Amino acid sequence: MDELIRQIRAATTAGLHYLALFGALVLPDICGALASDNGTASGPKYKDWLRANVPGQAADADLVWGLRCSLLHQGRAMPHGSMFSMAFTFPNSLAPELHNLSTVVDGQQVAWTSVPALVNEITIGAEKWLEQYGSTARVQNNLEKFARYRPEGIPTHYGGPVIA
Repeated sequence: MDELIRQIRAATTAGLHYLALFGALVLPDICGALASDNGTASGPKYKDWLRANVPGQAADADLVWGLRCSLLHQGRAMPHGSMFSMAFTFPNSLAPELHNLSTVVDGQQVAWTSVPALVNEITIGAEKWLEQYGSTARVQNNLEKFARYRPEGIPTHYGGPVIA
């Protein structure tokens, strides 16, 4: 998990905003699954985890879940069931970053989110959650199945570094 969080943050720093955003949106899924008895993700687990661990997004957990679904599965920045789209800002020299606000112009609403701010909120939540619950038997059991960086490879199969 630490390496995944590091790479999500590195994507933000490198200006790889799609990768950073997509990575941040899957962290609540992964953490919710790690915390569960069956080790699988679900919408209710995602939203519960987000509400408990990312205070800046807690009130919008349903919206963030809908965004995660529409963005990761259809490439759309329109949370399912929503009547408005979302736009994502990032550092640039033309306009300020907007985060956690919406605008309405000529009856069209747009919700604004800063990619670096959202990544920061979710990755901090994941780190704090891991610090608190990472050593529990349930999380440790589920982490054994987690796809992670293995510099030693998979002995007898492949001798180079892998994610498995």
